[in-house]
This record gives sequence, structure tokens and C-alpha cells, in this order.
Amino acid sequence: MLLEVSFCGTALCAFYYIKEQYDYSVRKLPPGPSSIPFIGNALSIDLKSPHRSLLELSKKYGDIFSLKLGTERVVILNSAAVIKKAYQGANIANRPRLYSLDVLVGDKGFMTCPDQDQWRVHTNLCSRAIRVMSETSLSTKVMVEVDYLCKQFTNKGSKAFDPKDDLNLASLNVICNLVYCQRYEKDDPELKEILDYSSEILKVISPVHPVNSMPWLRHFSNKWFDALLKARDMRDRTLMKKYVEHVATYKEGHIRDMIDAMLHASRKAVADKDDDAIKALSPEHIVINMWIMFFAGSDTVMNTLQWALLYMAAFPKVQAKVHDELDKVVGREQRVTIGHKQSLPYLSATIYEILRYSSQAVLGLPHSAAEDTQVMGYTIPKGTQVLANLWAVHHDESGWEDPQEFRPERFLDDEGHMRNMSEFPNYMPFSTGRRMCIGRSIAKTELYLFLAGLLQKFIFDVPVDEEIDLEGETLISLIPKPYNIVVYKRV
Repeated sequence: MLLEVSFCGTALCAFYYIKEQYDYSVRKLPPGPSSIPFIGNALSIDLKSPHRSLLELSKKYGDIFSLKLGTERVVILNSAAVIKKAYQGANIANRPRLYSLDVLVGDKGFMTCPDQDQWRVHTNLCSRAIRVMSETSLSTKVMVEVDYLCKQFTNKGSKAFDPKDDLNLASLNVICNLVYCQRYEKDDPELKEILDYSSEILKVISPVHPVNSMPWLRHFSNKWFDALLKARDMRDRTLMKKYVEHVATYKEGHIRDMIDAMLHASRKAVADKDDDAIKALSPEHIVINMWIMFFAGSDTVMNTLQWALLYMAAFPKVQAKVHDELDKVVGREQRVTIGHKQSLPYLSATIYEILRYSSQAVLGLPHSAAEDTQVMGYTIPKGTQVLANLWAVHHDESGWEDPQEFRPERFLDDEGHMRNMSEFPNYMPFSTGRRMCIGRSIAKTELYLFLAGLLQKFIFDVPVDEEIDLEGETLISLIPKPYNIVVYKRV
């Protein structure tokens, strides 16, 4: 009996290996390392630094290669040219079925909608809602949070502190104000609930997390899956309450936030008998899209602000140049507004360099092939998940001069003006192609107003006897390791 089991096991492993080589040599799938049945190449990926693990594999297998996460084959793109080639049309513009996103979103959100037609409807509706939010009071709402941060930082005196919680609350308040017209104080119990479920979701939403790479684990007692389901239920209770409150208080012609914009679109869809829009504007769809805006918007801005303050403390010469520009153009007393942006090119260049250097969206959001597709001579079968190593692109020595240096000047011409971004094909902090982040305009406006307002008032420094770690750690995004800074008021 033991001999028979051993023989069967050996035969299955041999078949598995032969099938893998057949995929590479005959089916022309992108090359990659040999994998282990059921586990795939999961043990070869450092979950704390997946982008670096994948970059090392690309040195052996090329700018386009594949590996297995669990039982699913995943194609990895590691250069700007390959990413743009793959993402330029509709063939690799679908979303894969990740277990965590199935649980959290299903097919009801614009970010994860697997069907192109549904995605187009969702995206058009959400893009219009974003325009309404931008046109109403985005700058005003951001400046409220800039004032909050200035007050908090002033109260710290010259003591070292971790700015994460203050930055988190400020960025979260902006998006909450935009989505459902509310901001929170630190001790608000509803805020604690939001932070709790958001923290749990962040832990399991990465494409390389075992929840997604080995979803069969859900059939066994597992803390990851239990926490995910609990977080989803907490989120749904909170956001559905906001939706119901808005339905009860909605007034036609008075748009307060994203929910009102979606309610207006829903009524218009009914009047126009637009069945596709009506389906995409059910209460469940609106709640899911609220969360996507909330989750993506607050997470991106908060992480970038954390990196920004760390970099200002780590690179004082850059910080001094931003201070000089702000003093010359705006002064210390007048508020910095969007109207000043064209006159502050060094600040803009610094924000671009923060986004490049941090590359927090390390692998972007996963794509999948809508049909069998040829990319650079390789076949990507329909349904195959595709990941773009954006961190590798932003640190590619063939695309950037001294990419390991933090140097905003790379984005400026000889006269100190911002260069045309067409000169930077390797720059894609918000991804590229059809699935490029639709909220990027809001994120860029927030970052500009937050940094301008803070740097106008403060100097950020490294505490005495503390070392700076610029490596970061990866959840779904690349975030700074906990750090302290000292803040001095500019006089």
C-alpha cells in the first residue's frame, strides 16, 4: 500500500512538472521558475517586499515572466515598455477574481468589475461623481484638515512624535467629507470602528497574500478569513447607515457629497429609462463604490503624506528649496491655493519625486486577460492574472538617471519649469491604460494643498540619535516603517 501511494505521488509530481514545462515550451506562456503543487511559488515571495522578490526573478526570466501563486498562474510585468504594451487596450483590462475582493466587493464596484461593459458604466458614473466633488468644495475641505494638522503639530512643541495617526485622521476626514459629508474627531467611536475594519482589510487584500493565493485555506479554521468576513460586515453596517441617512435627507439640486451625486444620477437614470445605469446604482452598488473611494482615496493620500514628511526630514536641502519657493511666491501669511500651483514648480516636482521614489502602489491593482492575448511573443491565456511591478519601473536604471537618489530636479528644465510628462515614459504612480486610477486628480490636489500648507508653516527634522529607514514595508501598499519626526515652527 505504501509503495502504491509513493508511486502515485511520484507520478503526479512528474506529471505536474511535465505539464509546467509544456506550458512554457509549447503553449509559449511567459517563462518562470518551477513551482510546488498546491503552493506554487509562494515560498519564493517575500511578503514584506514582494516587489524586490519579483525584480530578482526578472533578472533571470526577463521583463515578462510567470509564476504560480497557489494553483493560479500569474504573469509579472517588470518594465514600462511591457506594461504599456500589455495595458494599452482592452485585452488585459479585466479584473481577476481574488477571494478577498470577491468577499468585499464582488462585481458591484468600478475598481473590480470584471466585465468591460459593466466597468464602463460604473466608471462613467463614478467619474461624474468625482467631478462633482472636485467642483464643489474639495479645496475648502482639504484646508480644514491642513488647519487641523497645523494645530496638532504646533501642540507637539519640539518633541519627537510619530505623525501617522494625525495624517491618517486628516486624509480620512477629507475623503469622508467628500463621500458622505462628515468629519471625525479622534475620540469618535465610529472612527474607531472604521479604522478597525480598514486595518483588517489592509492585511489581506494584497494579491500575494495567502487569502488570495491559496483561497482553499478558507475551508480550514483560519484567523485571516474570519477577520476578513468580520471586517466586511462592520464596513457594510457603517456605510449602509450613511446611505439611508442621505436618502432621507436628499434634496434635488443640492449636492453635498458623492452619495448625493449618485442619488441624483440614480433618479436621472430612472427618468431616462437607462437600465444599465439603474442596475449600477442600486443601494448595494452605491455603498460598495463609496467604500472603494473611501479606501483608495484615504489610503493613497495618507501613505504619501507619511513618505513626504519622512523625505523632507531625510533630505533637508530639498525641504529648504521648497521653503524658499513658498516664501518668494506666497509668503508666510497668505494661504497657498490651487491658483499658486503654476508658480510653484519646485513643489510640484517634489510631489512627483515623492510618488516616484516611494512607489507605494508597488504592484498596482491586478489585471486579468479578457481573452487569449499575445504580449512580446508570449501567450497570456484568458483569465490569467497580470501584475505590473511599478516599483521596478520607478527604480529602473535604464529609465531614470540615478533612480536611487531623491532628486526633484529631474522633473524640471534648465529654467526651473516643470518638464512635459511625455518625457517620462517610466512614470506611472497611478498605473496606466484603461484601468488607470480615476481618482488621481483628487489625490494630486490633496497632496499639493497638504504639503504646501505644512511646509509653509513648519520645518521637519530627524530626532537626535534616531536613524532613518527609507525601505518601508508592504501591505497592499508600500508604507514607511514607524518613525518619529521633530517639527519646528518657521519664524
